[in-house]
Amino acid sequence: MKNSFDKVDDIKTKDRLYEFVNNLRRIAVNQKSENILKIAKKAFTKSMEIKDNKSAVRLYDIKIRLLYHKLTNLPIIEEMLSKMQKLSQNINFIEGIALVNQLMYHIEKLKGNNEASKQALEKAIKIVRTKDFQDEYTLFGCEYSYALDKWLEFHDFTVSYILEECLVYFYNNGFFRSLAHTIGVLGVIYTKMNNSRKILEISKLIFVNKSLFNELPPDIKGLSYYFAGLGYMLDLNLHFAEAFFKDAYNTLKPIHKESIYFSNFIILHSFLCTVTALQGKFEQSLILIEEAENLLKQDFFEKNLDLVTKKQIYHTLNLNKFYVYSRLKNFDTEKMQDLIEDVYIGSKSFYSNFMLLCEFILNSNLEYIKMKELLDTNNFSLNRVKHIILFILQKDEEKEESSDWKHLQRMEILKNREKTTKTTFIENVFADLLIAQQLFSLKRFEEIYTLLRKYEKQLQRIEVLELRIFMEAFIQVGAFKNGDPLGPALQYMAIKKCRNYGFSRLENKLLAYLDMQHIDNQSTIL
Repeated sequence: MKNSFDKVDDIKTKDRLYEFVNNLRRIAVNQKSENILKIAKKAFTKSMEIKDNKSAVRLYDIKIRLLYHKLTNLPIIEEMLSKMQKLSQNINFIEGIALVNQLMYHIEKLKGNNEASKQALEKAIKIVRTKDFQDEYTLFGCEYSYALDKWLEFHDFTVSYILEECLVYFYNNGFFRSLAHTIGVLGVIYTKMNNSRKILEISKLIFVNKSLFNELPPDIKGLSYYFAGLGYMLDLNLHFAEAFFKDAYNTLKPIHKESIYFSNFIILHSFLCTVTALQGKFEQSLILIEEAENLLKQDFFEKNLDLVTKKQIYHTLNLNKFYVYSRLKNFDTEKMQDLIEDVYIGSKSFYSNFMLLCEFILNSNLEYIKMKELLDTNNFSLNRVKHIILFILQKDEEKEESSDWKHLQRMEILKNREKTTKTTFIENVFADLLIAQQLFSLKRFEEIYTLLRKYEKQLQRIEVLELRIFMEAFIQVGAFKNGDPLGPALQYMAIKKCRNYGFSRLENKLLAYLDMQHIDNQSTIL
């Protein structure tokens, strides 16, 4: 590579420069560095010398993409983009105009100008989808941006078809960083579609191809691990998620300030915290929370993280804090009102982990009016848990109806929740456990076993430790009422596990249920 780029001065023709710039595009995508930026600048000077305006436009594009990852570079980028736009328009270079609009889409979005961002993307897509447009680099770059935008805003699963075409192009042409990004987005989409076959197929592209993986720069390897972990985390496959996140952490930590993925590195702390907390590893989770907060205080992150990313990071950290703190013996919602308020506000705008958000809704004691506001908010994460919000609202409504009527109403809310092909195993587990609690309060113990026995041989799939222990205990409640004399003894074993793992809230809840069973048994005997 070095010998090839040392020959920039030897380029004399537009055809030779065009060939050089095409090769540089691929290398610049894969190896974002100061050295590549210097080579792009040198090539740009050459384009001016031989009056190759089309190559100059393409080199503006390369330089902007090399600078884009830092917020502090925004003034330089905007100046370059303005010159790129003028030059493209002066020579009526359609490819350049499409690239300008694609870049403008990302920059306006970064600045929070959503309307201007959308208009730019629409212009780019209109250009590249004309039948005479031929440049594949620009075509697939714009199509990727279009698909990503539709996914982030509308969670439109049909964009997976566009991304699959981008994936093939990036893979066949050696754009490995773009390949890693596309795999990451598709991994999230396929996880939400519960399409495990597709997840395995795209994972093989990088992880099974050892020779390809070994050629990747460290930051792309780290990003590949990161996105694989994210895919597993979204489906609450916590052991796989933790393994991939740890690989990502170990790969990115030594280079995080030099890598364009420094924001992914700090988000990684939150995700690692989530998967460790849900497995009951609270000490590790607290260390990760502290490490992330210390990183956010550093000038590097303060200057270079855009506001939206920063807010998402804080929201995810706050959700993790609430989950971990609410499991500690001295937790008091009255003393945590600032944290609860921050999570409440963040939940209305940002992505929230399903389990963490459910636990927040159930245990934060939010005011009725705020819970109602969450119900009325159109946010993808909140939409997944609307039945949990309705469950709490039903519980809190001050009506004269009997307690039994309220339990029945809550059960109906959960039973009638919207279920689609995207509904995950763990969502069903969570809802069924809440239904089982209502059945217990109604003293319809036999129905508990009928409801939960389907999970008896699937307990290892419930990787959220606290949830699995709760399920074990409630299956035994139902089994005991169906004639299994070991029921109470097995419930005591679940309570002992709570004590060992520090699940004081669940321990107290299971002890209360055991006392209620004892009282019910005595009244039956009498």
